[in-house]
Amino acid sequence: MNRRTHLKLAAALAMAACPCLSAAQAPALPSTQGTYPTRPIRLVVPFPAGTAPDVLARLLVPALTESMSASVVVENVPGAGGTIGVDRGAKSAPDGHTLLLSGDAALVLAGGAYGMRPPYETLRDLAPIAQLIVTPNVLVVANDVPARNVAELVALVRSQPGKFSYSSAGIGLSQHRAGELMNGMAGLDMVHVPNPSNPWTDVIAGRAQLMFGNIAVALPLIRDGKVRGLAVTSLTRAAAAPELPTVSESGLPGFESLSWFGVLAPAGTPPAVLHRLEVELQKAMATPALKERLAVMGAIPGVQDAAGFTQVIKNEIKRWAPRAGATGAAATATSSPAPVTLAQKP
Repeated sequence: MNRRTHLKLAAALAMAACPCLSAAQAPALPSTQGTYPTRPIRLVVPFPAGTAPDVLARLLVPALTESMSASVVVENVPGAGGTIGVDRGAKSAPDGHTLLLSGDAALVLAGGAYGMRPPYETLRDLAPIAQLIVTPNVLVVANDVPARNVAELVALVRSQPGKFSYSSAGIGLSQHRAGELMNGMAGLDMVHVPNPSNPWTDVIAGRAQLMFGNIAVALPLIRDGKVRGLAVTSLTRAAAAPELPTVSESGLPGFESLSWFGVLAPAGTPPAVLHRLEVELQKAMATPALKERLAVMGAIPGVQDAAGFTQVIKNEIKRWAPRAGATGAAATATSSPAPVTLAQKP
């Protein structure tokens, strides 16, 4: 699928969700089970329209609306790395009519890790319901970077200290964490250049030499020749791009940095409502059209139950907590394994 077709399909699916975007335009349908929900459900997305969590939300809305027999309204509340929207969701009434669809960073970074000090505690102030999907990032380089694989890239960066930068959509996001993980594991000094508006433009124009970009966006750009893909950041190859090796198999064993997205409710939401939402989200995510669309984008199913998702968040908080500091860079380098030597591959 080329980039134009990919984007058209995403746009078409987003447009299909438009009737659900306004409570005024789409009044709540009668509930078929009990008294919940009694009005439209607000789905808070803490990032702007067009970003990965927003696209996921708008793909989810039609299936969830049908499953819940109620309107679902997407509300974008961006800012501060997602923490403004997450805080909005956490402070909403705990009645099941406000849900949060967030990425990992705003949920697992706290206490100064990567500079993140949110005004909430995820597992105190929110009730995890389901981790919807997990997506690897793709290590891409600008077309004028001569490296053709991870080993060549590491050798090139080492040969020109302080001259290589990597772009990301913001401090603490998985793209940033992947860059600092590579700095620490390979003994590099790449400079982080965040660009919350659109980090891809920096790499395409060559202002930044590389990026760890979400696979759903990266693959169309790679196939259009806008950037060059070197490897994926999961421990296994991605089914959507099996030709790309993993960073781990390319000379940095154990390298893994993933993005994931899940749905949570305010703490104190009644257990019966949480259970209903868990079941309905599982049903929505199992619809063939949504499963196929997400697979094309390179996503894999997450841990779609509350207990499992809660454990994922606990593990991730523990994993990233040692990487604390103003940006996380120094702590990542000191808490990662000793730099490794990579053998260049043909």
